Amino acid sequence: MAPASSAASSPQAAAAGDTPARRWWQRWGWLLRWAGTGLGVAYLIAVVDTDSLSSALAKTSIGTVLVALAVISSSLVVGAVRWRALMTAYGAIAPPPLATAVRLYFVAVFYNTYLPGGVAGDVVRGVVVRDSFRDRGTTEAIAVVFVERVLGLLGVFTLAAAGLVLVGPRLQATSTLWWLSAAGAGGAVVAVLMLPLGRQVAPYLPRRLAGIAARLPAVSRRWYFAAAALLSLGTQLITTVTGWLFLRKVHPAATFSDALFIVPLAAATGFLPITVAGLGAREAVFVKLCSQLLGMSAGDGLAASLLIWATTLMTGVFGGILQLVRPLSQAARSDQR
Repeated sequence: MAPASSAASSPQAAAAGDTPARRWWQRWGWLLRWAGTGLGVAYLIAVVDTDSLSSALAKTSIGTVLVALAVISSSLVVGAVRWRALMTAYGAIAPPPLATAVRLYFVAVFYNTYLPGGVAGDVVRGVVVRDSFRDRGTTEAIAVVFVERVLGLLGVFTLAAAGLVLVGPRLQATSTLWWLSAAGAGGAVVAVLMLPLGRQVAPYLPRRLAGIAARLPAVSRRWYFAAAALLSLGTQLITTVTGWLFLRKVHPAATFSDALFIVPLAAATGFLPITVAGLGAREAVFVKLCSQLLGMSAGDGLAASLLIWATTLMTGVFGGILQLVRPLSQAARSDQR
C-alpha cells in the first residue's frame, strides 16, 4: 500500500516542491519563448534573400496547395481514429463517434494554431469528451490527450531516424545529427513504453514527473494502445508527404527520403518549450537542413517551410469555421445521444 499512497500524494508534493519554478515560468516563460522565436527569425533575416524567397514561392501552384490541404486534412482524420483508439485503450465507456472525433480534431487544430501555448485545443477536446469515462471524467480524458501528444513525438523521431538512415551518407560532416536523432527516438520510445506503467513507476520518479505519472489512467486494452502508436507513425508520415509536395516544387531534385528526414526534425521544434509553437526555430532548422542535405538556397528552404506552415494555418481556419457553425459542446452532446 505504501507505493500507492506515495503515488496518490505525489501531485501535492510536486505542487509544493515546484512552486517557485512554476511561478518563475508563469512570469518569465513567455519572454523565453519569444526570445527563442526571435533568435530563429533573426537567423532567417540574416541568411534569406527576399528575391530568392519570392521566386521560390512563385514555383508553387494553387493545385499543389489544394492537394497539400487534402493530404494534411487526411492526417487529422487518422489522428481522430488514433484518439478514439487511445480512449478505448484507457477504458472509455462511450468514445465519441468517428464523425464527432474528426470534427473535434479540426476545431482543436484551430485553437492550437491561433491561441498562445499550442495546447488549448487539446485541452478543450479532452474536456468535451469527459463523459466518455465513467469515474475520473475530465482528468482521465485530458490525460489521454497528453498520452496522444507523446505518441506524436514518437512518430516524429521514428520517421526522422528512418530518414537519417536513408540520407546518412550525405551527412558525414554533420554526424551530431545521428546522435540527436538517436537520442530523440530513444527517449520517445522509453516514454511510450512507460506510459502504460505510469502509476506503477510514479513513486520512483522525480517529484514533478511523479505527479504527472500518478494521474495517468491505466491501460485496460493493450492492443488498442499498440494500434494508436502505429497510427502515430501514419499521421506523421502523411505530414511528411505534405512537406515533400512543396519541397519538390521549389527543388525538383528533392526525394521523399529527403523529406522523411527534414520534415520530422523541423516539426520536432514545435515540442520545444523555448519557442512559440516552434515558430522561427522550425523554419531555421528547415532552412539549415535543406542547405546541408540538398544544397538549397536559404530562400528555397524557407519557402517550402512557409508553405507547410500556411497549409496548417488554412486547416486551422477550416476548424474555426466548424466551431462557428456548430460549437464543440453542442456537437458532442447531440452526437452522443
